[in-house]
Amino acid sequence: MTRVIIYINDFLQKIKPVDIIDMAFIASFIYFILIGVRRTRVRFIFAGIVFVGLVYIAARILGLYLTSIALQAFFAVFMVVMVIIFQDELRHLFERLAILGIFRNRTTKKNIPFNSCVEVLSSALAALSRKRTGALLVIKGNDPIERYLEAGKEVDALLGHEILEGIFHPETPTHDGAVIIAEERIVKFGCHLPLSTNIQEVGRSGTRHAAGVGLSERTDALCLIVSEETGAISAAENGRLTHINELAQLKDRLRNFYLRRFAPQKRTGFLNILAAHSLEKVIAILLAIGLWFAFAHPGEIVRRYFTVPIEYRNLATDIVIKEPKLKEATVTLSGTEQKFNLLNPKNFKLSLDASQIKDGENKIALSSDLIKGVTGGVSIMDIEPDQVVLNAYKLRVVSVAVSVSVEGNLPASLSLKEIKIVPRQVEVLLPSTISKEGLFINTEPINLSMINETVSLKPNFISSDDIRFKDNKLPEITVTIEVEKIKDAQ
Repeated sequence: MTRVIIYINDFLQKIKPVDIIDMAFIASFIYFILIGVRRTRVRFIFAGIVFVGLVYIAARILGLYLTSIALQAFFAVFMVVMVIIFQDELRHLFERLAILGIFRNRTTKKNIPFNSCVEVLSSALAALSRKRTGALLVIKGNDPIERYLEAGKEVDALLGHEILEGIFHPETPTHDGAVIIAEERIVKFGCHLPLSTNIQEVGRSGTRHAAGVGLSERTDALCLIVSEETGAISAAENGRLTHINELAQLKDRLRNFYLRRFAPQKRTGFLNILAAHSLEKVIAILLAIGLWFAFAHPGEIVRRYFTVPIEYRNLATDIVIKEPKLKEATVTLSGTEQKFNLLNPKNFKLSLDASQIKDGENKIALSSDLIKGVTGGVSIMDIEPDQVVLNAYKLRVVSVAVSVSVEGNLPASLSLKEIKIVPRQVEVLLPSTISKEGLFINTEPINLSMINETVSLKPNFISSDDIRFKDNKLPEITVTIEVEKIKDAQ
């Protein structure tokens, strides 16, 4: 007992307001999932997850190391399992959220003549039952059902006794399909619905019953089925199939459905709001606390070392840093395992402002404010090295003479008259440490043995590490090789 009290006290000391907000968001999300799903099977699975979460919390408190590690591995794949098991329910929930289905009941409900709808539907179903005419009616609730409907024909007709009997007449081509009723109007008929796989619920009933239960498992619609063999009336809602024995029972079922979904609601007090779905709220809070213990509970402070690249920004165009220059630094970070899990080391970099670099030696101190990509909750303890020493030089624009390089010999019948260079000088960027006196720039060698007459060429320059060109663009020169024939050779 003392250990539990110590653990709870430690929990209360470590928890922060941001952790409470974090758990509140997760609890809200879980709560919306819980009230968005209706099937008993789903609730049993959620109950099992809650039980596992409680066992994990108890294992952490009692110091059961092996159990804690095993259950922590379970929670590591918890979200993937949730998506696999509850893929239909989650898709259904997100559809409801997309149209604000959870809160829409308070704002979009409108008055409809549901008493007359109840009378029309009950009398039509009673008539179909007496004639043993198979029928499937779907009364749409608040959830969207369009993506579950296949085939069918759209119509916009006021709900009526005669039109329903006409649609389900055995000689009608679409009598085997379902009729979709939205409020007091028929909007579609001859539709095919998804079939339920719940054999226990459907039993030996026919396809109409399986289709009605299938749609009720996925939406909040009320499906009414008339058996073609026995004329019995059944109602499918929330995945449950109920047999209707009396006309009064059918009217009550219809009236309750319309009241729940379409009757205007009175304002509910704050206490009533808290009391609503109380079990789901408790489950959501317990699950959120369990997940916080599994992933976000503050553990021991650890230190980690990262190699961080250095970027030099705002370097003046006329400044060049001599190689080798420092390209990486080692950064020591301190924080909990959970905080490190939120970091992406690929985003780490040391951003150095090079706008103040001058000609000569520069010493720049490395401080924590230069590290980018490290988010809150993790502290920068050390940077190695603590400073960068950079040797830089300034580039100046100078004019340098062009020297043409040649190789080989002219054919025996030709002699070299003149080599013309246009222009004879070009502007280059020269480091301030190098004198321009006696400096020239060479072209690529021109092979004289390949020349048979006077020609003009545009050779490239031989690159040099010390000499650069404006905008890294080589200037263009024209070299003319003038030759003449030797008289004796004629």
